[in-house]
Amino acid sequence: MKQSEVNLFCNEAAVCFTKHQWALPPKPQWAATDFGLGDYKKAGLVELLLANEPEYCEKIMYARKDMVTPVHTHGQKKEDIICWVGSLRLWLWSSNPRETGTTDPAAVRVNGAERTVKSGEPFLLQPGERITLTPGIWHEFAPATDYCLIGEVSTWCDEAHDNFFADPAIDIFQAIEPDETAKLPG
Repeated sequence: MKQSEVNLFCNEAAVCFTKHQWALPPKPQWAATDFGLGDYKKAGLVELLLANEPEYCEKIMYARKDMVTPVHTHGQKKEDIICWVGSLRLWLWSSNPRETGTTDPAAVRVNGAERTVKSGEPFLLQPGERITLTPGIWHEFAPATDYCLIGEVSTWCDEAHDNFFADPAIDIFQAIEPDETAKLPG
C-alpha cells in the first residue's frame, strides 16, 4: 500500500468520524491496511486504536461499501463487533472455510442473545447492533451501505500473534511504499 493511499484513506475516515460527531482522541493511532493484497478498495480497513490494555482493547474502524476484512479468527481474543453507522454484512464459520468447507453452524451472541448462524451465510448488523465473537469463530465483514463505522471492544489485541487469516497471502504488516510523506489526521 502506498503512503498516499494511507493518507487518503485515513483522512476520508476522519471526515466520516467528524460527520457523525465521533471526536478523535489526542494523538490518534491510525492504521490502514489492504491486507497485503494490493487493492485497498476491495480488501481494506482503517483502524483507530483507542485503547489496548492488558485487560481490554477498543477500536473504531472505517470501511467503504464492499471493502472486505477477509476471513480470519483469533486464538485468544474475544471481541464484540459493533455497527455504529451504516449496515455491516458479516459471514461466520465454525472452522476455517478454506480448509474444511464446513457447513456446521457458528454459535454467537447478537445483541446479548444466543444465536446460531449458518456457516457462510451473510447477515446484517444495523446501527447500534453488536455481535460477540469468541476465539475460534472465523469471520469476515464488509459494509453493506456506502460506508460503515465499526466499533470493536475486546480483550487485549495482539495483532502480531493472534490474527489467523484463511488466506496465507494476507500480511497486515506489509511495508508502506513511501511515495509521499505521512499526512495523517489529528
